[in-house]
Amino acid sequence: VMYHRDRSVVYLVLWNGRTNRDKCDVESVKRRSKHLMMSTRDDIIRLYAPFIRDSPPWSLSEVIKTLFTSTLLLPTRMLTLGLFLVLLFLFSSLSLFCDYITDTHTLVAQEAKMPFVIIMATLLKKGIHVCIRLLIRAGIFISFGVLSIRTISSRHSIDEVEVVPDMPRPALYVANHLGWLEILVLLSQFGCTFVAHKYIKDIPCVGSVARALGVVFVGQGESSSETVKQRILETYDCIIKNCPTCRKCYPPVVIFPEGTTTNGLGMLTFRTGAFVSSVPVSPVCLRFASSQHFNASWETILFSHHLLRTMTQVHNNMQLILMPPIKVAKDPSREEARQARYFADMVQLTMSDCMLSHWGLSTPTSGGKQEEALRLSMNEASRTAAERVPATVRGGDPTFPVWKLNRKHKMLFHQWVLGKKTDEELISEYRSLLASDNSLMSSLIGSFDLSP
Repeated sequence: VMYHRDRSVVYLVLWNGRTNRDKCDVESVKRRSKHLMMSTRDDIIRLYAPFIRDSPPWSLSEVIKTLFTSTLLLPTRMLTLGLFLVLLFLFSSLSLFCDYITDTHTLVAQEAKMPFVIIMATLLKKGIHVCIRLLIRAGIFISFGVLSIRTISSRHSIDEVEVVPDMPRPALYVANHLGWLEILVLLSQFGCTFVAHKYIKDIPCVGSVARALGVVFVGQGESSSETVKQRILETYDCIIKNCPTCRKCYPPVVIFPEGTTTNGLGMLTFRTGAFVSSVPVSPVCLRFASSQHFNASWETILFSHHLLRTMTQVHNNMQLILMPPIKVAKDPSREEARQARYFADMVQLTMSDCMLSHWGLSTPTSGGKQEEALRLSMNEASRTAAERVPATVRGGDPTFPVWKLNRKHKMLFHQWVLGKKTDEELISEYRSLLASDNSLMSSLIGSFDLSP
């Protein structure tokens, strides 16, 4: 019953159930639910709408289906997932061995004597990467039910951006971030690499695959702009030259400039790290097409619960809108940071307009007051963005909802869900985090609230 009234209450139970089971009794849930019905609850929903879990409520048919798939489908998917991980580990180890052979530092003295070995190792590595892509596609098809990946090619653009038609293939993709599943989808579709935290290297099997794919690792608190910029420029140079036996063989880079995941009802203001290099960017818009039973986005939900729900769905289809590489003209009067900020805003505006033209405004799937509050929040975000973006840029059309939020806001929201922050602290710290983030405040687009 509480799930149907307010799903955030149930997720509070799921989070607190891991730390203090005494907080999961019915009376505590009722007290929390009553507190959520106060006026501050609507403010929280309005400010943190992209992080609120938006998935259809449980129904009798969904319960029966989950029980059925957990009994028959889940064991098979778990076994095949383990098999795919073993195969990925073997192929990744072989790819890393090829890297060792072609390492110029270890073979510099022998390079002139056996170039054939280096060329063969490089070609073998490219073949291994093709096999890894096929394995990942088969894995998400069988283990996660991604039966269909619908890709729509779109040449949607705005006046401020310029399409680059003569590139052999994109060097840099930017996409909205929904969770972990689209990472596997993008890997299978584009054979790309990503920017990830350093701790990924230490995860068994996953770390080997990441190193084999050339993932850019960044440590906690480190400035990733220069590292990412250097990799993007090297990738761009490799693609432009189109050399068949390049030792580096850098795959295209995919960056999620939002910096964290959302529920798919809108986007967060883009960070500028992906745009400092000024390399043409190919935008990719993502959404899950089978969210009438379960929204596969991962924002405010335990990973174990999310993995179980994902693997017990019959299908988790996805839609992609792929746009050609675009760039903006450089303005000599702008310094590098301002130019990157302008580039990020124009790319995000292009993506938001493209989403709006192809998909329209996403409709919240929750019921009751939360659905209405989410819808009002989305409309306000669109209106605020339309007011702030110059008319010459937006052409008078409304934009897809964009919120001025960052990863720290999401962590703050999680603390509130865990009961570690009060409603007043959540709202006040939202303002302080926003005011201290110059990247967010300098953006042209996005909804925000700094009123007292």
